[in-house]
Amino acid sequence: MAGKLAAAHGLGDDDVIIGRQALEDLQGALYCLHAAVEDVDTDLAAAGDDPAEVRQALDWLLENARPLVRTWIEPRTDLTGRPSS
Repeated sequence: MAGKLAAAHGLGDDDVIIGRQALEDLQGALYCLHAAVEDVDTDLAAAGDDPAEVRQALDWLLENARPLVRTWIEPRTDLTGRPSS
């Protein structure tokens, strides 16, 4: 039944439907990680071999990576807009 419903909406085998909020949360976490990686690249270039500065850069990166690591997105199994049970 799910395959028929997906086909009726023009979805292929590799397409999934997720909720808007889940997508926005994922995009926000990816943006934060992207910015943190840029910050850490800059900080490490200036830090040299100072262990305290390297540790501070690593802590910043981990702080911004953890929300993304905790993110898990389940595809919707119906197209009604209601979460599946």
